[in-house]
Amino acid sequence: MLRANLVSSLKNSLSVLSTKKLFWFLTIIILFLVFTCLFEIQFSWGIAGILILCFVCELMDSSLGMGYGTTLTPVLLAFGYEPLALVPTILLSEFLSGFASSYFHHESGNVDFSRQSKDLRNAMLLALGSVVGVAIGVNIAIQIPTHILKLLIGIIITLAGVSIWLFHKHSFEFKTWKMFVLASIASFNKALSGGGYGPLLTSGQILSGIKGKSSVGITSFAEGFTCLIGVILFLGKGQGFTPELLVPVVTGALLSVPVSTEFVKRTQESTLKVIIAVLTTILGVFTILKVIL
Repeated sequence: MLRANLVSSLKNSLSVLSTKKLFWFLTIIILFLVFTCLFEIQFSWGIAGILILCFVCELMDSSLGMGYGTTLTPVLLAFGYEPLALVPTILLSEFLSGFASSYFHHESGNVDFSRQSKDLRNAMLLALGSVVGVAIGVNIAIQIPTHILKLLIGIIITLAGVSIWLFHKHSFEFKTWKMFVLASIASFNKALSGGGYGPLLTSGQILSGIKGKSSVGITSFAEGFTCLIGVILFLGKGQGFTPELLVPVVTGALLSVPVSTEFVKRTQESTLKVIIAVLTTILGVFTILKVIL
């Protein structure tokens, strides 16, 4: 039943894609082909696997405001990628997909980013709070030994998954300072591990009384801004990108954005939250065990 509902929602989402969104698909595919030729990337099953994985993870992220970095990071770590090569790549892909997702969520009416709107004010507040956390996180990530960083990533991801279970029925009063602190903590996790931002920020907004669909669009905007700052700081520390990883990661993420904005209207939020909570917890534990065993 769960699988049938998800497949049905995805089919419905694909059937209502506008000409603008179809043009987006075509543009991203053309750019993928251009960059694979430019960097002389040999297409392989590994490249295809990363592209599909990023498509699915970003589909979850743009649909619920969580699941991209939190799911993608431990999987790619398990395939042997080092954190300092992986995290900047994820940040760059989420910078691009975050702002693209914000635009399409606004176009679809899931969130209102018009001038002087409440959603835009909340997004800017969270983006501002994120600057503090991401600046601290990048500096710590550069100094921590690789095995310690992997262990911290596993702990952060596990806690993110468990937190979805613990607090989804609670409701708290909206406070500006609480949202600022939440954004700082979430962005610290993002800079440190490439994940953990969406689960904390989206859940925190919902628990604070912000509507679910609005919180997803707001998280996408704030996350895009946060990831931009993170990329700049990592580049300033001398960290670069690997084209063989960057190109399929960015392509997969960007291809999913138009689908996810329709998908969010047609899939039960509780269903995807259960899937993400279970998956992130399992992947977090797996990452921890891989380090200590």
